[in-house]
Amino acid sequence: MVDETDKKGYYAGILFLIWPLLSLITAFKNYKSSWGKNILWAFVAFYGLSFAIGAGNSNSDFTRYIANIEYLHSVNLTLEGAWNYYLQSGEIDFVRIIIDLIISRFTDSQPLITLVFATIYGYFFSRNMWFVLERLEGKLQLITILLYICFFLVIPIWNMNGWRMFTAAHIFIYGLLLYLYEDNKKGILISTSTIIVHFSFIVPVGVLLCYLIFGTRLVVYFCFFVGTFFLSEINIEVFNSAIENYAPEIIQERTASYRSESLVESYRAAGNDNRNWYAIWYGKFLKWSVMGFLVVLFFKGRKLISEYKSWLSLASFTFLYYGVANLFSSIPSGGRYTSIANILALALIIFYIQNREQERVMKRFIILAFPALLLYALVQFRIGLYSISATSVLGNPLVSLFTAGKNISLEDFIRLFI
Repeated sequence: MVDETDKKGYYAGILFLIWPLLSLITAFKNYKSSWGKNILWAFVAFYGLSFAIGAGNSNSDFTRYIANIEYLHSVNLTLEGAWNYYLQSGEIDFVRIIIDLIISRFTDSQPLITLVFATIYGYFFSRNMWFVLERLEGKLQLITILLYICFFLVIPIWNMNGWRMFTAAHIFIYGLLLYLYEDNKKGILISTSTIIVHFSFIVPVGVLLCYLIFGTRLVVYFCFFVGTFFLSEINIEVFNSAIENYAPEIIQERTASYRSESLVESYRAAGNDNRNWYAIWYGKFLKWSVMGFLVVLFFKGRKLISEYKSWLSLASFTFLYYGVANLFSSIPSGGRYTSIANILALALIIFYIQNREQERVMKRFIILAFPALLLYALVQFRIGLYSISATSVLGNPLVSLFTAGKNISLEDFIRLFI
């Protein structure tokens, strides 16, 4: 006998071949199913197959990877040539380089290249998204749905444009959730492996190491977290001195452009006069909302959190990591660490709000934060239009075979009519 849930999974798989987007909607409707996360994984892979290089993402890392693989495919590559390619890449990590070299031996097709990268990214993305969904209890509240949408959009599907950084982010989160919430020691190994995907993950892995040494110190980490909002700039001279005195030479060379004192100062002094107000404020709205939720959660739910090991571990690490991310947000590209902090924090907030009764203070803050979270979600979705193609939304794998290399982003498509 085939279980009713399994039947829905088979139907969703067939539907995916006809209209992947509708199949994805079906998967979210059946979020308690075992097959839902695989539909999301397949959709991310399809997104890669139908990836559109539009005006808004023509200078992304992804387009550079494609150009590199197209070049590698056209040459006879030796071991020495492969080594020189790695050295010339300017990257310390090597996973992306290995993928480039392997793909280039078989194809230079842009849709197939982006399909491979999307399949890897999609596995960890889908597992992280479903990790939270599978653990929600009762009927979903409206605020839970909005918080989950924000959770989904912090490092969304289209962030694979920065494949190394954001794939590493989802791998790190995947391992963390396994370890912190499930007490699965394998998660530590998974999270630490991110250093070979993007070298900058030496910072998150370093935070994890500190957590492993000092353990769950909820109050101490919370005080550190709050303190960094009032002192959220690294002294770049002291930071550079530490790097130059203790870091290996290769780390010094590859990080020089990020920690240049003149660059850091100009980054901190940069204005936002040429940007729309929502482009300036949407990220801050999320950060302030998350901080508010965490403060309420700490003062009103600390006792409850301490009773559940999984919540206590997740909350402790989140406070510690968010504090470190705040400090690094004052240097170029350091703000990307905050994305990981927001995902961890939102997972904790969602569990806390959905799986227990709310006190009066939390209910009032939910009303206050709702518009800010909604604005964040709308702006993030708008950003996704730069690389979401019409085929991704309306087409299917068969259609994508005929649109390969010709996909147009929804952003460019809309501009044809306005």
